[in-house]
Amino acid sequence: MCICTIASFNLGKLPANFVAFVSFSTLASYSIHWYLTNADIEITASRTDWLKQHKQIHALFFIVSAVGTGVYLLRLVEYWLYLLPAVGLTVLYSAPKFPHPFFKKLGKYILGKTFLLAAMWTYVTAVLPFFIVHASWEASFYIYVINRFALLFAICILFDIRDRQFDKQTGVKSLITILPMKKIKILFTVFILLNFASSFILYIYSQEIITIIFLALPAVFTYFLYPFAIKSKNDYLFYFILDGLMALTAVLYFIKNVFEMYIQ
Repeated sequence: MCICTIASFNLGKLPANFVAFVSFSTLASYSIHWYLTNADIEITASRTDWLKQHKQIHALFFIVSAVGTGVYLLRLVEYWLYLLPAVGLTVLYSAPKFPHPFFKKLGKYILGKTFLLAAMWTYVTAVLPFFIVHASWEASFYIYVINRFALLFAICILFDIRDRQFDKQTGVKSLITILPMKKIKILFTVFILLNFASSFILYIYSQEIITIIFLALPAVFTYFLYPFAIKSKNDYLFYFILDGLMALTAVLYFIKNVFEMYIQ
């Protein structure tokens, strides 16, 4: 997704150290998040059953990826100012999982759980890459960031609807636990439409029909998955299909580039 951001605007290549840092830090943050998850309380369709039996795998992944994160972070000293917000957002999101009363209470006061996760993904994949290549910010960059955030926020809404009952029971406050379902659907639809609108604006900039297709297609799928996602806790729906839709634009650009190289 980071590479796609740069490639979409023909801004060259991302430094290998940054790509490695994002890969390791993503694995590290997910591994510690799930290692600290209480599988007896936070229950999904099948993932938590696996987690109960294989916590040591998450621990191993975390140790290895944390070492990799540290190594490449030291190689990116000149970018620490830009990386700090990403680290802060990641810590805030997983903080309630840490076994300390302070962090447990923190989860009850983080009102923007949905916003927090979408902002973290957007910052890392659609903002940081511009900073890393020292791009001069243009109007189209801002529209692109809005486009990516709108999609990610809509997908995060579906995840939080799934966790709504558990969040209410544990006192976690978010838009999804506060608003009734009718207003949540309106909010979801607004962000889907925001993705469509920003995709069209970026098409005006690029004059390539492929732009609007690649940027808006994941939102189309997300919209039609809404009635299924609000009734299901199927792990493959959430962790394969919906998570996959976050990266679908990047995958489509990759397939397009490979095809163009092949026919040449």
